[in-house]
Amino acid sequence: MESFEASLDPAPRVEFAMVADAVQAMGGKLYVLGGGWDMLWVGSFPARHPSMGIGLRIRVPWSHIDEFELSVDLVNEDGKSLFGGKRFSQRIKVTRRLGRPAGSDTGVTRAFTFNNLLFPKPGGYAFPIFVSGTEVARVRFRVEKRAGRPRQAPRRSIRPEDG
Repeated sequence: MESFEASLDPAPRVEFAMVADAVQAMGGKLYVLGGGWDMLWVGSFPARHPSMGIGLRIRVPWSHIDEFELSVDLVNEDGKSLFGGKRFSQRIKVTRRLGRPAGSDTGVTRAFTFNNLLFPKPGGYAFPIFVSGTEVARVRFRVEKRAGRPRQAPRRSIRPEDG
């Protein structure tokens, strides 16, 4: 018999997702460095960011014991992929763990890391997250130019002989 909880949402869903400077998923836990931000300040455009990750947790209902594909893309505010339309994917096989009570959902943690991302212009960006080809969540952030200090006029030294 299916649990009440599983009957409400029969497909895997994103429980939470965040952008971070670095993230790893190990042993069912996320290890996050500099996570949860939504604004990236840069000096100029195009801007290259050395490391960025997405940490997420998928809730898999008891009734969904199967394999599925988890994918992410990076798009600008016009919907254009910065990865050229290629999604980064992981195959996930979910099995019922021994000793787990019948009807219990399974939590799956995953991390994606991207190095040297190039942001061509300021504006909104997002990591759409797909489960088996269907977008189920979107993590949004902005990339903006950092306001610089106002330039000062060069100082001129006055020597005693300049009078």
